[in-house]
Amino acid sequence: MTPSMMMDRLQKYLQEITKEMALGELRLRPNVYTVGLPPRATPEYETVQPDTDIPPLETTLPESRDERWPYIIVTFTEAVNNEEGFRTVTMDFAFGCEGHGAKGYMDVLHLMEYVHGFLMRETWAGWPFRLTLPVTMGFYEEQADPYWMGYMSTTWDVPSIQPEVWKHGY
Repeated sequence: MTPSMMMDRLQKYLQEITKEMALGELRLRPNVYTVGLPPRATPEYETVQPDTDIPPLETTLPESRDERWPYIIVTFTEAVNNEEGFRTVTMDFAFGCEGHGAKGYMDVLHLMEYVHGFLMRETWAGWPFRLTLPVTMGFYEEQADPYWMGYMSTTWDVPSIQPEVWKHGY
């Protein structure tokens, strides 16, 4: 099981367990991404050219809701091969919700606890990796109201590649 395969499996799992969630004032389910947030959708620009070579000054986007929020991002941090015959893989999750003040804070906390609860109680039948303790989570120090973000760091045991005896001495 490679880290990219783990990320894909965790993304699908998180999409499944959060499909009925409703966060924020708009009651949206979280988007689940791997690696980072995708580029934001932007409106089409008019291609009308004035009678000059100087481009128009109005280049700011109109105010609109960022469609990527709320979100969960799955990222690979590190992998360590152990002498016991398995790898220890660290996967981090970033959580983000939109909401003013305590409402946004509580939505992120609820989303983190919801995912934490599922990860801790699942039996992982058929999964080629297993969650180990400790699981750490918290909020980032800097928050930009109305965008609230938190994190969770997890460690997983994964089967390692077994060394083979070389034929013919090399």
